[in-house]
Amino acid sequence: MTAQAGDTFPFSIAAQKSALRSVLRKRRSRIARADRQKAARQAAQALLKHLPPRCRIAIYLSVHSELSTQPLRAALLRAGHQVSVPVTLRDWQMRFLPFSERTALRSNGPLRLPEPVARRPMCSARRFDVILVPLLGFDATGGRIGNGGGYYDRALAAPRIGGRPQRIGYAYAVQRVDLLPMEAFDVRLDAVVTEGGWQRFPKLP
Repeated sequence: MTAQAGDTFPFSIAAQKSALRSVLRKRRSRIARADRQKAARQAAQALLKHLPPRCRIAIYLSVHSELSTQPLRAALLRAGHQVSVPVTLRDWQMRFLPFSERTALRSNGPLRLPEPVARRPMCSARRFDVILVPLLGFDATGGRIGNGGGYYDRALAAPRIGGRPQRIGYAYAVQRVDLLPMEAFDVRLDAVVTEGGWQRFPKLP
C-alpha cells in the first residue's frame, strides 16, 4: 500500500513533509527483523549488478530502521570498489571519507551518526561515480524525502559532469509512495534499489 501525500496531509509543503515523515518512519519500523536482513542482502545483490568495475561509490552507514548497508559494504570491498562514507560538518555541509574494513568509527558530528575517526582526506560528492542515498520515501518520478536535515540535497546540488555522480536511493520497497511533495531545492534520484531490484527513473525536463 502506498501513501497518498496530496489528500491526507496539511496544505503547506513543509507540513506535508513533516506528516509524511512520521507515517513513513512508522511504516519502516514495522518491518520484521528477519525481513530486514533478507532485504539488505537482496538489495546489495541488485545494486552490485549495475555498478561498473572499481566504481567510486559513497554509501551511508545505516542506523535504526534504515535499510542496512552492512552486507553491501562487505560485498563492495570484496569486489574492489572504492568505498567512501559521509561525514556531517557543523556548517550544515557534508563531505566524504574513504572506508575500509579497518576504518575506526565513532558517533560524531552534529547528527551523532557513525563516522570515521580520521578526518582526512575529505572530498566532495563530485568525486564519485555513484552516491548511495538514504531516504524515508520515494516516488515514481525519482522524488525523495529524507529526514529533513538537507545534508544530501546540499551535497548533491552542484552541477554534474557526464551525469556523475549517479544519485541512487537505497530503501525498502514499502517506502514507495504515490507522489511526494517536492520543493525547488529537493534533489531527485536517478534510480532506486530495493529488495525488489533496480528501478531507473525517467529524466524530467
